[in-house]
Amino acid sequence: MSLAKGGTISLVGDLMLRERLAKLRKPHNEGFDAAVAAIQECDVVIANLETPLSTRGSKTLKHSSLRSAPEVIDDVRAMGVHAVSLANNHMMDYGPDALKDTLAACDAAGILRCGAGANLEEALRPVWLETGGKRVALISVASTLPSGSEAYETMPGIGPIRVQFSLEVDTNLLNEQPGTMPIVHSWARAEDQDLVCNHIRDLAGQADLVIVAIHWGVPSWWLSPYQGLLATYQQPLGHALIDAGAGVVFGHHSHSLHGIEVYNGAPIFYSAGNFIFERPRGFMEPESLIARVEIGASNALSVEIVPLMVDERGLPELATGATANVVLDKLAALSEPFGTRFEVADERARLVSS
Repeated sequence: MSLAKGGTISLVGDLMLRERLAKLRKPHNEGFDAAVAAIQECDVVIANLETPLSTRGSKTLKHSSLRSAPEVIDDVRAMGVHAVSLANNHMMDYGPDALKDTLAACDAAGILRCGAGANLEEALRPVWLETGGKRVALISVASTLPSGSEAYETMPGIGPIRVQFSLEVDTNLLNEQPGTMPIVHSWARAEDQDLVCNHIRDLAGQADLVIVAIHWGVPSWWLSPYQGLLATYQQPLGHALIDAGAGVVFGHHSHSLHGIEVYNGAPIFYSAGNFIFERPRGFMEPESLIARVEIGASNALSVEIVPLMVDERGLPELATGATANVVLDKLAALSEPFGTRFEVADERARLVSS
């Protein structure tokens, strides 16, 4: 099962390289070659660049910080990536100078970018892509916002949809079960959601397809098992983005595979997992995917899932045989609560529209 060449888009999750690929890839890995070949089968390749590319700046005060040399963008380009989303919790790790260098590195490499910029207008500015005679708009926003990372009208940063939250504490339960996690209620900040949704409405009138790349959710390491894999703000926000005119909502950040929901005929990928994440941390999970989207007649979408498994170096391998079944079975189980169905053949899964 494969998509026809033409009018197709490959979407992958988080991409973070500190070393050059030639060094990281030793010893040589044919599974990685196959994964790269799989994304290149589509006309357009989109990834989330999860690190600033700079030697400048100072580390900001936050939980973890990433930074890579600007030359890393050459490896991103060599893999066939055409556009990157930049709205994520690491893009401002070394401040505005490092962000400026990242934007310049992408531009010099001829890689389109969105989600960050010198001000809010630039951060929300779409990337325009042409494929199969179709016009595609890509925007990038994040709900994972370290302090001071969001862009404003006159300040650099990333495209924000801020999230507010409250904690529900049962004192009787705490007396009986000391140390119990509180229930976390979260919701998107109305003014941010409205701003992005109005922007999507404008783009939907100009594009055959609007894709929203969104950095959101919580890695399972920090989640209460009682509340499940999604933060409570995610599904209402995903629905609002689709209602505004997005044709695909493509999520990342949790560094693990989450389910896919089909809402009003449009897919919401709650998390695609890592694509490349050098020396993955202990909380990161190896299952991942390539989402291959084909824009057909009347702009109807066909979505194929190509399973990946990330190795101990953080490099993706094309999943085959029993490994492909492991990834696709996990995705099906995670998607079942949404009523999502897949047709599986030839180590691929096709999303069945509801």
